[in-house]
Amino acid sequence: MEPPFDTFTWPAARTFGDHGLIVDPDPAAGPLRVMLKSFGHLHEPIYTGRTAAADHRHLVLDVRALFADPYLKPEMREMTGRDDAVRANVLAQPGAVAYVIAHAEAIAATVAPAKPGLVDASVGCAGGRHRSVVIAEALSLVLAHGYGIAAEIHHRDIHRPVVRR
Repeated sequence: MEPPFDTFTWPAARTFGDHGLIVDPDPAAGPLRVMLKSFGHLHEPIYTGRTAAADHRHLVLDVRALFADPYLKPEMREMTGRDDAVRANVLAQPGAVAYVIAHAEAIAATVAPAKPGLVDASVGCAGGRHRSVVIAEALSLVLAHGYGIAAEIHHRDIHRPVVRR
C-alpha cells in the first residue's frame, strides 16, 4: 500500500476542539469505527491509580524506543507533531512508514470483532507532543484512505508544556 502522506500534509483532515483531528474516508465508509489517542508516558494517567495502558481498551503502541525524539533537536523542541517539520522528521526515520502501515492493518482487522464496534487504540511517546501525535495522525490517514475506516483522534498531552529531561 502506498501511504497517503508523501507531502507530509494530511488530506481530508479537519480539526475539532483544541486537540483533535478527524480524517474523513470516502463518504460511503460509514460511521466512526476507530478512536485514536496520543499520549505521553511521562504524564500521569488520566485516572489516578491506573496505568496508562488501563486508559485504553484495544491496542497501545509505544514508540519511545523505535524512533528518535524530535525533542532532542532544539529547533523542534517547542513544536508538536502538528508541525510539518516534526511530521517530516518522524516519518522519514527508517521503518516509520512501514510501522504505520502494519499497525493500520492490525487496527483495521480489529474493527469487525470489536465490541461495541469502536476500536480504541493509543500511541504513546515520552511527552505526548511529537512522535505519538505524528504516528496517530498517520495511522488515521492510512485507515481512511487504505481501508475506508473513519477515525477520530484525541491528543491527550499535546497542549501540555514540554517535559524537560
